[in-house]
Amino acid sequence: MTAHLRIKPLLAASALVVTTSLMWSDTAISWWANIVSFFLRVNYDATTSVMSHRQNGDADLHAILWGITAVIVLIACSTRKQRVPATVLLGAWSIFVECAQPWFTDLRSRQATDLIGNAIGIFGAFIIFEAFAFQKRHN
Repeated sequence: MTAHLRIKPLLAASALVVTTSLMWSDTAISWWANIVSFFLRVNYDATTSVMSHRQNGDADLHAILWGITAVIVLIACSTRKQRVPATVLLGAWSIFVECAQPWFTDLRSRQATDLIGNAIGIFGAFIIFEAFAFQKRHN
């Protein structure tokens, strides 16, 4: 096995560990609150209409982090036959991570909106990834 083939699963595992660690720590929610506050303060006129309709919580952060993780995992899979179960397993893992959050942090709790964010990130990444793979196969 070449080094190139070994690095992809290692990167996927690393992304999964990093995302899980962020979900089980207070760091991610602090960072996200600071980012949201920054955009509200700096771009008040541009962001007010959007951010005033934004839900409370961090489901958008969940979608972003799990979406990025899903893309890295999907890149590590060489065939569609591998990508489908990898996506399902990643979805199951994100459910476990969300349910286990209170065991690791006092600031985070189980939230249905976070699970929805996880699903949007993971399965959205899968759909986009598959669309590009389909287009690549048929060009």
